[in-house]
Amino acid sequence: MSQSRISAYFSPTKSPGKRRLESPTGEPSQKKQKADLEQWRFTPSPEKSTTPRKASRQSKPKPVESPIVISDSDSEPSFTKLTRSKTTKRSKNSKKELGPSGEPWTPMEKQVRQLKQENPGVVLMVEVGYKYRFFGEDAKVAAKELGMVCYRDRNYLTASVPYDRREIHLKKPVSLLLSQGYKVGIVAQVETAALKKAGENSNTPFERKLVQLFTATTYVDEIDSLDHETDKYTSPRLVCIIEGKGGKPGTVPFGIISVAPSVGDVVWDAFDGISSTLLRCCKSRIFTPDTPMCIELETRLAHTKPSELLLPKRGLSKNTAKVLDHLATSSARTSGAIRKEYFEEEMTYTEAFDFVSSFYEKAKKANLVATITDFPKLAVIALACAIRYLSAFDIAATLAQTTFFTKFTTKTHMLLAGNTLANLEIFQNETDYTTRGSLVWILDKTVTKFGARMLRSWIGRPLVDKSALQERIDAVEEIITSSSEHLAKLRQLLRRLPDLAKGLSRIQYKQCTPRELAVLLPAFQKIGDAFANQPIEDLGLESRLLKEIISALPPLKGPMSELVNLIDLEQAAEGKKENMWTDPTQYPELEDFHLGIQTSEAEIEQELVAIRKTLRMPSLKYTTIAGEEYLIEVKKADKRPIPAEYLPAISKTKFYERYRSPTVKRKMEERALFTESLQARVFTIEARKAYSHFLEECVGKHYAVMRDAVNKLATADCLISLAQVALQENYVKPEFTDEPDTLEIDEGRHPMIEALRSDPFIPNTISFLESRSKVITGPNMGGKSSCVRMIALIAIMAQIGSYVPAASVKLAPLDSIQTRMGASDDIARGRSTFMIEMTETSEILQTAGSESLVVLDELGRGTSTFDGMSIAYAVLQQLATQTRCKTLFITHYPLVGMELEEKFPETVHNMHVGYRTENKTIDGRRDVQFLYKLERGIAKESFGVECARLAGLPESILDRASEKSSNLEKTVTERTKRNMVIQTLQILKGLSDPQPQSQAETTVEILRSSLRSLTTSP
Repeated sequence: MSQSRISAYFSPTKSPGKRRLESPTGEPSQKKQKADLEQWRFTPSPEKSTTPRKASRQSKPKPVESPIVISDSDSEPSFTKLTRSKTTKRSKNSKKELGPSGEPWTPMEKQVRQLKQENPGVVLMVEVGYKYRFFGEDAKVAAKELGMVCYRDRNYLTASVPYDRREIHLKKPVSLLLSQGYKVGIVAQVETAALKKAGENSNTPFERKLVQLFTATTYVDEIDSLDHETDKYTSPRLVCIIEGKGGKPGTVPFGIISVAPSVGDVVWDAFDGISSTLLRCCKSRIFTPDTPMCIELETRLAHTKPSELLLPKRGLSKNTAKVLDHLATSSARTSGAIRKEYFEEEMTYTEAFDFVSSFYEKAKKANLVATITDFPKLAVIALACAIRYLSAFDIAATLAQTTFFTKFTTKTHMLLAGNTLANLEIFQNETDYTTRGSLVWILDKTVTKFGARMLRSWIGRPLVDKSALQERIDAVEEIITSSSEHLAKLRQLLRRLPDLAKGLSRIQYKQCTPRELAVLLPAFQKIGDAFANQPIEDLGLESRLLKEIISALPPLKGPMSELVNLIDLEQAAEGKKENMWTDPTQYPELEDFHLGIQTSEAEIEQELVAIRKTLRMPSLKYTTIAGEEYLIEVKKADKRPIPAEYLPAISKTKFYERYRSPTVKRKMEERALFTESLQARVFTIEARKAYSHFLEECVGKHYAVMRDAVNKLATADCLISLAQVALQENYVKPEFTDEPDTLEIDEGRHPMIEALRSDPFIPNTISFLESRSKVITGPNMGGKSSCVRMIALIAIMAQIGSYVPAASVKLAPLDSIQTRMGASDDIARGRSTFMIEMTETSEILQTAGSESLVVLDELGRGTSTFDGMSIAYAVLQQLATQTRCKTLFITHYPLVGMELEEKFPETVHNMHVGYRTENKTIDGRRDVQFLYKLERGIAKESFGVECARLAGLPESILDRASEKSSNLEKTVTERTKRNMVIQTLQILKGLSDPQPQSQAETTVEILRSSLRSLTTSP
């Protein structure tokens, strides 16, 4: 190959490749520059002055210590200036620009300063020799978040991490910084030592450029990366939120796009967020009628768990901004910081539509423009903003696959509200916010990462459609009962699969490394071969869902075999892009440089003939010692004359001397130049171009069939997981019916408590056929909350297609499950415990329907007795008579249940958890034994004193409490009897009023007045 042709590819000044060590100042270590030191001498008298004395080489000058004042508010310390005498000569350094330390800026420090100016708000990791270094404020961040040592080096604070194991020492700090909401940039040396030496700028610092920029969602890690426990079920998500105007009265329109770039998931929605106001049935001054909450938005954010929010700088209401601030604060406490990215100008619908259309045309998918014409306008604007943002990171390609977009809310899925997810511990427990003790922890037996993510989606969005439910549960049943060898093969196929969804995304973004490709393509080929040449009808399967899964796999066989045949898997596994092609002539530019290297090596071998003649050693061979190639090894004992041009020796031992001829040295330099060119120039241009073209072929021709196969395998993994849980835990298949109001659970068990405790869980039976509303009373610690949670969890499990922990379950599919449980305040948002309680109740009243299951736990306990009881009564009556939903209502107000069951005996039933009492002491102290069984009727006591004894309160306090409780009970009983007459008169008076109140309002007023009289002296 001609030298001119090679030089056309070769520009030594801008070629990445091997690194070279350099000094901390940025100068090459081979050519250290001598520092010009200047020493100031201050005159003791103003009449006299002395000129500075230049330091001699023999005696090193002692610099004068200058006071340093460090300000916490500045990124760099400020230094006091030294005043020199007017007669002092100018030093060489006085012409240089001085940094904050008083020392001149080094060339590398100037590089860093320029990079920081060009990339504001980015934590930069700068490659310096064999380290990545942080400078200035970035070093403070590294010290705070990564626990690194931060120290001053000339004009910058600095911290560093080693480079030798890049996959560990670089990925870990990047991941940690991203999880805390930082934007991180990687600055690399883009010159190599050999090319720099050959160029004209050998005395200047290495050229450095920002080569990678990451945020939490745009960092697409490699497929073999280890996930944190919670990251197993979710991938970092970017959520773009657009808030509209002019919606229906009392609502706020929203459009959102949620993108998980690492796995290619895209979810969109457009909805009217309800601006809920607190119930007005109570007129206490602690309420404000204008306390809005974007309920629908909060629910979607609870499901998507964003790592990054993309928001307009202007256009969000104060209420929405408060919701997002609260989300960011609460997320920082439990799962990591949420980063907010703001854009200046929000597009109009026309601008957004044109932008998206142009994007699809550039992606050669103009036919997809028609699909977004049906999108709501705000969703199109959100999509355009997401495309614009992700395009800056070169990962917007996933938004070009509209076939795989998913709408968040559909008629076939139930949407669990955010507080329901928390109250029922669906994804994480409420103790330490880990998955242990959650529903997903119980049901997850998946063996693939993409399967685990799909299972989480199933659990968070249970099915509502009966036919889809039956299809899924039938597939689980067939997996349990069938002995088909094909199902066994499917199970085996899933084992040890890499994260195909993430790998496919990395191929799509052209970030997939050859090593990853050497794993992914054989895996896809294995999937395609598994059921090839086997007609579906011959598999002996009954489930349509299982047939669909298996039929989606054989189409991979042909494309994957074709792709695998194009590459050398061994070379790809070693990461050699330039050598991984089975047909080298396919990329002739690469072949030219390989030829140059081979020519240099051939000439070195020819030189060996001349060396043998010169040294008169006909059997001489080249030797390689400690990585030094093409050495001539001569025994000292031979005392053989060595030509002067061979000197000095490369290395010596006790018995041998090793040399290298001038010709070999020259040829090795030529070969090094070719090698550097190949790795630095061609590797980044020709090899990368060839590799990029290959990845485009994968995505352009085969993405749809590969993505469909991954989705089907994820479904199979979920079904097999549910089947395995059913077998291990002795669960039963639920029965679905179209009969309304059907929810019958026989001997049901709480799935998480049963798994966590060694003692058996006491099962319970309940049916809503006789009454839709159950008022549950009973002693404290008696198991009321666990019982109602059990009922809700069994319903959710049934509607994701799982077997359930019970003797039998029959239900009509529910369209929502809503809960109001627990007690907590939210001081950051100015909400007391009672305000949260009322707000969540308001949400339920506005959204629950006749096919909903509502769980309310001790409603009204956060205020006065008569107000709390009144609210509980009114809310339960509304749910029982107007909403007509299935209701589980836990209360310590037995009068509420008694009154409503008397008025609505076919709708409201009272139940309580059983208990047994025994008198164990002479003074009559009782011992309470909890039976944890649901029984008909109202509990007579709550046994608060007995529970306090179990908690360890002093006996003296308990004795006084027991005595006071007994006296109050007697007093209340007497007053109740006396006030029965008053209540009857008030009822008659209310019924005879010419403008009577509603029956509920009349009863509420009677209860309030009655309770006032019961709590006042006679």
